[in-house]
Amino acid sequence: MSFAQDFSQQRAIMRVYSAYRLALASMLLIALIFGPANSTLGATAPKWFAITAFSYVLFAFVSLLTHTLFSTRYSQTQLFFEFFVDIGVIMLMSYCSGSADSGLPLLLIVTISAASITMPGQLSLAIAALATISAISEVAAHTLNEQVSAQRFIVAGMTGTAYFSSAIAIRYLSARIVKTQQLADRRRSDIEQLSRINQHIVQRMQTGIVVMSQTGQIKLINAAAAELLEIPMPIAGSTYFAPKVLIEMAKDTSSSSQIISLGARRLDAHVNMSVLEQGHDSDSDRLLYIENISKITQRAQNLKLASLGRFTASIAHEIRNPLSAISHAAQLLAESPDLPEADHRFATIIQNHALRMNDIIKNILELSRGRSSEPARFKLNDWLSQFLRDWQPMNNIAIDINIESELDNDTVNVDRSQLAQIISNIAENGARHGAEHNPKAQIIFRCIKNKTSDAVILDIIDNGPGIKESDEDKIFEPFFTTQEHGNGLGLYLCRELCLANQINIYFRRTELNQSCFRLQFSHPDRGTLAE
Repeated sequence: MSFAQDFSQQRAIMRVYSAYRLALASMLLIALIFGPANSTLGATAPKWFAITAFSYVLFAFVSLLTHTLFSTRYSQTQLFFEFFVDIGVIMLMSYCSGSADSGLPLLLIVTISAASITMPGQLSLAIAALATISAISEVAAHTLNEQVSAQRFIVAGMTGTAYFSSAIAIRYLSARIVKTQQLADRRRSDIEQLSRINQHIVQRMQTGIVVMSQTGQIKLINAAAAELLEIPMPIAGSTYFAPKVLIEMAKDTSSSSQIISLGARRLDAHVNMSVLEQGHDSDSDRLLYIENISKITQRAQNLKLASLGRFTASIAHEIRNPLSAISHAAQLLAESPDLPEADHRFATIIQNHALRMNDIIKNILELSRGRSSEPARFKLNDWLSQFLRDWQPMNNIAIDINIESELDNDTVNVDRSQLAQIISNIAENGARHGAEHNPKAQIIFRCIKNKTSDAVILDIIDNGPGIKESDEDKIFEPFFTTQEHGNGLGLYLCRELCLANQINIYFRRTELNQSCFRLQFSHPDRGTLAE
């Protein structure tokens, strides 16, 4: 019978056995010195018993230090030698005691049991055989000096039988215990691996997962939920609470599904709640699934844009041809030398509005094409620097551009061309409004990290007057504009492109009350899924 035993277990057993050996040797020496004069210990050869007991104490002490202080793996020779010494010493002390009533040979059962646990089966049986031979030899040695009854040989044989029985029984039980422990270790390893996989899946999910008490104390949260709720990921030993709106929902078990607005971004989220049964509802934890319904909005928008695309594709040609003719005729009319000055102004109005109509058609066609995003992972710092080297605002607007970045090698996972279109539209608006209200336009591109999810944030800050608070909810609606010659599709197009790349875009004011559009990218490890 063979089984593999962990070294740490083997070392622990040998430490315990070494302590037992030292205690046994010490007690035998003390019993010899301070015991009664008629004691059986050392009755035949007290001098040799004392020398053997004292040497055994030294050997046991050195052995205990070795097993305690050193962690090198044991060789079978080392272990066999230790058990061999135990057998020799015990039998020598039994011989020096002379009497069959000393009971010292029975102490070898502990030695044989330890050998059966720590050594391979053949060697442990060899130790039992040596102990049996030593027991019979000890009786035989007495026959050289005195008359020994045959009963002592029978007792020695029975003692040998006990040695072998102990070795086999302990070996069998040890094998069963070790196999059971190994099975338990494998099951524990499988459970831990499954737990890590589940944790990895939960953290990579785009649906937010929150487990919290009824009072709002967060017990588990994944990165998606932390980002949606704008709270930091819990650190061991720290306590975090969910937003008030979720706490109110947790108290009201009659409502298991709600659409709520979260954070400064006023992000619409669909929350499903279930009670984790632990007794009374008031004592049970709540499991919340939080989904950003902008994805659902995006799907609906894609369907809408597909219908719009089919419609606009069929009429674009019919509209652009007469529109081009009108624009060309107005241009020729304006070049006429006989045209009165007042009519020049009307010709210019016709041209401007023809160009505006052409821009509207171009933007609607761009939206209706609904090109799927082609996300790629890249470093935002490097890409933004290259983009700004190539980008210049229209109409030769004088502008100062600054980049402020806290990022190192942080990456985003979006479509490069669509991101360029988003930033170009926002920066163009910022440059135009900044130049209208200041001697020189100024735009700051500030790259920071989301403190809750480590995702990247890009703030585009300009020195324009910004958006009125009453208009902030309308700026991303199609055809909404505050400009006389605007078409109201630029920011709408930006939002649609952001949705396609899982970028959250919204308007905010900085600490210095500056106008700022914030692009909050999804974590690159959760990917960008084009729809």
